[in-house]
This record gives sequence, C-alpha cells and structure tokens, in this order.
Amino acid sequence: MDGRSVEVSILGSSFTIQSRYDPRYMSEVVAYLKETIREIQAASGVQDPLQIALLAALNVVDELLRKKGENAREIEEITERLIEQIDRSLVEN
Repeated sequence: MDGRSVEVSILGSSFTIQSRYDPRYMSEVVAYLKETIREIQAASGVQDPLQIALLAALNVVDELLRKKGENAREIEEITERLIEQIDRSLVEN
C-alpha cells in the first residue's frame, strides 16, 4: 500500500480507510455509500446502525449483480451480432 488514506464517518463511526486507489475515488465510494444509507433510512425507518449498514450493503450488492448481469447480456448480444457479421462476410466472399 502506498499510504493513500481517506477519513470516513458513517453512522456514528469514524475510521480511516487505506487503499491503493486515489483518495478522490475512495471519497466518491464513501459518498455513494452514504447516499445509499440515507435512502435506506428514509425508506425503512430503521434506526439501528448495524441493520442500516447491512441493508445498504445488500442494496449495493444487488445493484452490482444486476449490472454484471446486464453487462453479460450486452456482451452476449454484441458477440452474436459479430458472429452473424463474420458469417455473412464469409458467405459473401
């Protein structure tokens, strides 16, 4: 690790994150999590910090898995179109 760190304060807990990534990027990650936490708190009415953190984590993982699925489908569609174009090109030549 090259000593890059970001101070974080979430749900009443403060700590330092050390990362190989740029501190500005890590600040964006933290800001995204904080926004997700605010949304969870507003929608659920849950007050317990651990429950809020777990709900936020589940929400973020759900978003990640959905995006991965979308990307996989998109890659599959692009691959199929490329194969079709290659097949047409081979038939024409």
